[in-house]
Amino acid sequence: MHTHVTFSWRAFVKPLLAAAGLAMIMPSNASAQDLLKRVKNAVQSEVERQVEQEARDAARCALNGSNCRPNGTGQQSASGGGEGGGGGGGKGDHPLITPYQGSVLEREDRQDFTDYNRVIGMDQKRQAVVQRVEGRLTKLLYRNPEGRSTLELERNYKSALAARGFRIDYDKGGIVHWMGDIRKYNGMTAYGQDVRYFTGKLKYNNGTAYVSILVYREGSGFGRTNIHVLETADMDVGMVGVDPSAMAADLERDGQINLQGIYFDTGNYALKPESDPALDNVEALMRLQPQLRLTIIGHTDSTGDPRRNRRLSLDRATSVRNSLISRGVAPDRLSVVGMGSEQPIATNSTADGRANNRRVMLVRQ
Repeated sequence: MHTHVTFSWRAFVKPLLAAAGLAMIMPSNASAQDLLKRVKNAVQSEVERQVEQEARDAARCALNGSNCRPNGTGQQSASGGGEGGGGGGGKGDHPLITPYQGSVLEREDRQDFTDYNRVIGMDQKRQAVVQRVEGRLTKLLYRNPEGRSTLELERNYKSALAARGFRIDYDKGGIVHWMGDIRKYNGMTAYGQDVRYFTGKLKYNNGTAYVSILVYREGSGFGRTNIHVLETADMDVGMVGVDPSAMAADLERDGQINLQGIYFDTGNYALKPESDPALDNVEALMRLQPQLRLTIIGHTDSTGDPRRNRRLSLDRATSVRNSLISRGVAPDRLSVVGMGSEQPIATNSTADGRANNRRVMLVRQ
């Protein structure tokens, strides 16, 4: 197999020409010739170094697959900023995140609308706990600059994102024991022993951006950074209902949460399919906290017969319990109560008030 190496001479011709011009105006011919000779030697040395680097990169890309972009023809990140934010500029970069200076984009995958399994934790069996989110997905894979540790790369990405209001939901280093599970769920590339991962979210373009970053380094020193960004179309309403980490925080603070994203038809206790994301995240919460036990309390508005409303609220709470059990939650960790319309949190004289009163609460036992 022959590898074609592309190389730009322009950057090295300029200093050579400048030195030649300087030599013409120097008073000492010997000094001028000496300067010109030194510049030529320096340029030749740099050219040889760059050609050797290009050959190594091209060979590595050939081994890694057709999507890999050698340094000479790919999206080499431009210099800019300091250690943390400098880099990027390649057309494949995501506008939210500037890659670390010296990183090279090797692979990208973009989908206008799809679902994505965001890894938000690890259960007692060392299996990934995931949150399913939907929206515009960008997956980027960068080759790390030489001589940079995973800790340095990770901290710089965190700092840059924090400046934009990023909130970390899950942060884990030394995840070699379950990185294969990460690949299964979200397709991140991860090899070697030095692996760091974090995920979180921030407000972005009138919506929410979920960002997951995994940095790894192999024993040979070679490494990559995975950057996955899932953008929702609209600002998430009731983040407690879609985010296990926020649910856990509210339970810890208040002992209960109003579970958003649970849907029933009027007068019916069968869960609608659009309730699945909220239920998936309750199941994820239960896996993250294996000692947690919950009471599921159903509430209705005051429309109709009070006895029928109490029964309907109990049936709805039972539907939520059964759905969680079908997802793997142990039955003895869940109990149900139906309150009917006895505990309103808003007026029943308006449509909005009645909608607020129809709810499902999760209460820590």
